[in-house]
Amino acid sequence: MHCKKFNLGLDLYGGVHLVMGVEVEKAVQQRADRLADALRQELKEQKINFSNIIRPRDNSDIIVTLTANDSDESFKKIIRKEFKVLHIVQHEDRTYTLAVTGEYAEHIRESAVEQAIKTIRNRADKLGVTEPTIAKRGTDNILIQLPGVRDPDRAIAVIGRTAQLEFKIVDAEATAVFDEITNEQLPQGVTKEEHTFTGHGGKSTREVYFETPYEQKEALEKLLTAKIPSDREILFGDIDRKGSAAQATQVKTPQRLRTYLVTTRPGITGDYLTDANVEQDPKMPGDYYVSMTFDQKGAQIFAKLTEENEQRMMAIVLDEKVNSAPVIQEKIGGGSARITLGGNYGSTNSRFEEAKDLATVLKAGALPAPVDVREKRQVGKTMGEDTARKGQIALVVGVFAVLIFMVFYYRVSGLIANFGLILNFVLLLAIMVVFEATLTLPGMAGIALTLGMAVDANVLICERIREELRLGKTPRAAIDTGYSKAFSAIFDSNVTTLIAAVVLMQYGTGPVRGFAVTLIIGLLCSLYTSVIVSRLIYDFITSSWRIQRLSI
Repeated sequence: MHCKKFNLGLDLYGGVHLVMGVEVEKAVQQRADRLADALRQELKEQKINFSNIIRPRDNSDIIVTLTANDSDESFKKIIRKEFKVLHIVQHEDRTYTLAVTGEYAEHIRESAVEQAIKTIRNRADKLGVTEPTIAKRGTDNILIQLPGVRDPDRAIAVIGRTAQLEFKIVDAEATAVFDEITNEQLPQGVTKEEHTFTGHGGKSTREVYFETPYEQKEALEKLLTAKIPSDREILFGDIDRKGSAAQATQVKTPQRLRTYLVTTRPGITGDYLTDANVEQDPKMPGDYYVSMTFDQKGAQIFAKLTEENEQRMMAIVLDEKVNSAPVIQEKIGGGSARITLGGNYGSTNSRFEEAKDLATVLKAGALPAPVDVREKRQVGKTMGEDTARKGQIALVVGVFAVLIFMVFYYRVSGLIANFGLILNFVLLLAIMVVFEATLTLPGMAGIALTLGMAVDANVLICERIREELRLGKTPRAAIDTGYSKAFSAIFDSNVTTLIAAVVLMQYGTGPVRGFAVTLIIGLLCSLYTSVIVSRLIYDFITSSWRIQRLSI
């Protein structure tokens, strides 16, 4: 028979507490990219000539340049009819600037956060974390609590990795604009390099690129970005991840980066992935790579992309960093690709773990937008266990003190009240287990408050019965009248507390909501055991044994 275990919260079990922020504006820009693709296709089908459709890299506008004057009205008609989420914000000559409507942009932002929550929950499941707490906080933050996780860095690496995979064509020919940059203009430590290879169409192609220390990355990016058109961008990749034998067991710290001039619009993204697995490199048994498989549509796009760009470099970009940029030798069919981890950095086991984590996040799906860690806190196992132990001691001592007092003060009636209290406690825990609720420290406070309310209800009932007995009524009549008089006070106090608990559950988050849920369940159990169960016991005793004197 399967027996469910009680789930302990972060404060009782230890683990990782994170607050991650979703860069929702990136999600709007990505949606604008897709709308630009759809608009490009629609204009081709409607035979409306255009020279360019781009989405500038720093905003979500879409700029369309038409080539014929008589196409303006047809273009506006398509926007009104087929692209209602876009509107024209600027029009100069034959160039139109389109923007996503405010309502649709807000919908994208909200969807991005919701999708991120689903993806993070999926990744937490694949990490083997039981009962993670993942909830929206504010407009663009996500609260993540992972009980039992002992390695916060690995958890962040898997949970918080955007895992946005893109394949972008390197525009080597356009790097000629960097010839005008002199060595004196370059940040300290940056060097200008070039290499020539047989490019697209068999032409000799020269690529100008820069090698830079990691700390000069932003300065160099700013310098180069000012020289390139808005539909191109600068990305960076490690030059060499190889290290000496002494470095082999250390954490990888890339010393220098290399620039790539790539198209802003990706040729294909990881949205089309159906599978990702870790494979061992047969030529270098100590190295691993992640093999990927596209779905049918993705395979067609990838084949077309490689066919149209033979002899060009294709950058495999993971989270805005170039993993590798091989030259496309020929059309690649079959819908498969690979990400090599390369180099001899770290131990064999660490490279395998990295490949495994990468495959995990790729299979779980990419986050809809990049995320950043805005709060990180780790609750140690010792601290959690110590808190749980102290909480259990406090709860047990409090319950036993109440039980002893009730028996001492109300005698047999106290035993009946104690039975109701114990049944209340058991029912509360049973319901929490059935609904797989997580017990936290605030939840234990809710249990204590619930038992206090239950004791108060039983004291009210016993005192009312005592009052009726002093008036000379029989035990049966005193019980009937005592319950009748106590009910309104018990009902009012429980309902008012229940209303407060519902409000806390509706508007509270995390521990506050856990406290409210425990309190609501406990109050309902308390009403049942105090008013119904204990009354049934009294009725059974008075009707079966016909007692003449009630011990109270």
